[in-house]
Amino acid sequence: MRGFRLSHAGLVLEHEGHALFIDPGSFTTEAELSAAIDAVSAESTIAGVVITHEHGDHWSAPNLAAIRAAAPGAGIFTTRSTAESLQATGIPDAVVVHEGDAAEAGGFELDFYGHRHEVLHASIPVIDNIGVRVNGSLAYGGDSLARPPFRADVLGVPIGSPWSTIGDVMDFVLANAPRRAFLTHDGMLSGPGLALFEQRVREALATTGGELLAFPRLGDAGTARLEL
Repeated sequence: MRGFRLSHAGLVLEHEGHALFIDPGSFTTEAELSAAIDAVSAESTIAGVVITHEHGDHWSAPNLAAIRAAAPGAGIFTTRSTAESLQATGIPDAVVVHEGDAAEAGGFELDFYGHRHEVLHASIPVIDNIGVRVNGSLAYGGDSLARPPFRADVLGVPIGSPWSTIGDVMDFVLANAPRRAFLTHDGMLSGPGLALFEQRVREALATTGGELLAFPRLGDAGTARLEL
């Protein structure tokens, strides 16, 4: 399995001739998504999309329409409220998944965990959020710092958000003790802020013997990938 990042919280994985998009949200521009679709389509069939929750920085109607135009048969796995929003945009067949569910999308085995978004504020209702473990290895929890019911080999760490502090993020890393980790949810941070937060995550990983991976962006050549 290999992959590359999209802006902010997006991720693209490839395995055995199939591709999986995770949280292609509004921070991912039309041009960036188009380049990603072209890059994976050269070698793979887009088999599925996972959307962890309904917030726009994790999915957008134009981005989902573009993926479906390129791959009409790609399965979409998400929460009930997100599926309802997708239906309103003309995509009626999203599969609603819950904690403990499992599914397949091409060469990907998907195991879903977690069920709630982190609290933003007492005045804001808490929504559903679903995490996914891909091929028993890579775990991505969306907007949640809940501990998965397993030790992840590769764990997505949401580094910058309005619902956590860097202390919360470090505790998340320490509690999960992944063998490898990568940063996600960084679109709200400045360059210097990201560097500072990244150093704190490295310190937490060093405590547990973990490694921070540099998940690449696709790049102009369309060839950047991280082998997992």
